[in-house]
Amino acid sequence: MSRFVSLPGLRCIRYEVALNGWKILKHTVNDFSLWRLIEYPWVTEQLKLKPGDTVLDLGTGTSSYPHMLAKEGVNVVVLELERDRVRWQQQKRLETARPGDGVVYPVVADATALPIRDGVGVRVSAVSSLEHIPDDHAVGREIGRVLADDGIAVITIPYTKSERTGFFKGIKPFKQVERNAFVQEGKSGSFFRFYNDEDIQETYIEPSRAEVTAWRGFGRKLLNGLYHETRRNRYWRRWVLKDWLLAKIAHPLEERFGTATEPLYVMFRLERTK
Repeated sequence: MSRFVSLPGLRCIRYEVALNGWKILKHTVNDFSLWRLIEYPWVTEQLKLKPGDTVLDLGTGTSSYPHMLAKEGVNVVVLELERDRVRWQQQKRLETARPGDGVVYPVVADATALPIRDGVGVRVSAVSSLEHIPDDHAVGREIGRVLADDGIAVITIPYTKSERTGFFKGIKPFKQVERNAFVQEGKSGSFFRFYNDEDIQETYIEPSRAEVTAWRGFGRKLLNGLYHETRRNRYWRRWVLKDWLLAKIAHPLEERFGTATEPLYVMFRLERTK
């Protein structure tokens, strides 16, 4: 029986080096840091992929994750709104593809109106991307529309138990624009949304007509409250091996003994059965 594809943290780092060079060990690119070293292994495990399978990946931007999956023999349709980011994905594919890799198909696409037929998405992933889309209810409906009858969708999004009234206070200039939603002031204008349980149920679970079959949090008091969402954030993209150690050691300990505090993010699998 064929094994499921896996992406342990060290393999993610090895692929990231192959894709972007040794310099990423000192200063990472594409936000490849602690959270990605937690998300990529977990999401890959929950997708239950085998070589030759195809994943619809939503809003991947300039993430290396699709290329990591391709190096494991998985085909990935990259659905991204920004044309420059799609071109980046295309160029990265040309530069780093090797014999035996899966295929990466970068497509300019709006996640609120996907150019995908109903019910063809056997595997769908969205890694730290949906929180940046203002019309998330439309995205939830689209995931439900394209998800196959026996399909799996794995999503990671920011989380709050009830309501967030501040984000990166005193560190980065984010302005609250609606309940649990913020916009970064200045040039980037990045939109960022947090979800509570009711929001997740209404926006993603109900429209998918699927069952949550796996759930995991990360980034609690230690990794978020004492590191990420503090002035120590300036070290976020530096020395990626420190992040591997945090993901390998601190994250499991925090999820075992620190669950009294809320996580910054949750990861969950939606599984639809015939």
